[in-house]
Amino acid sequence: MDLAEWYAGKRWAGLLELIDMLPTASRLNEAIANDPEAAKAIAESQRGKEGPAWAPRTAEWDLHATILGQIATGIEVLTAATIKANGGKPGDVKPFPTPRTEIQAAMKAAERDWAVQFASQFGFSAEDL
Repeated sequence: MDLAEWYAGKRWAGLLELIDMLPTASRLNEAIANDPEAAKAIAESQRGKEGPAWAPRTAEWDLHATILGQIATGIEVLTAATIKANGGKPGDVKPFPTPRTEIQAAMKAAERDWAVQFASQFGFSAEDL
């Protein structure tokens, strides 16, 4: 693949897709994060938007990330236990976020379908769940 040919051929969509595939820890993303104009544009585009909670990309999730996520969650649990042992009221401990995939969404939908079907045997409707 010759990126100069893509540029000369004005294959902008393909180039943007390649850029989007770069890892978060790339030099390009560092340059964008430290560019005042880009930072201002990103901040303005995100103003007032509340999207879904952050989740890491599947392509960047490996064994190391899994173990570090478990360690982070474990530290939060230990902190909550220490607060409770000292008479405080710890907040809810949420596990470290993992990548969201369509497989998880399909499994959740299948579980809901099964629950609706099971509850219908006892006279309940989908709205009751």
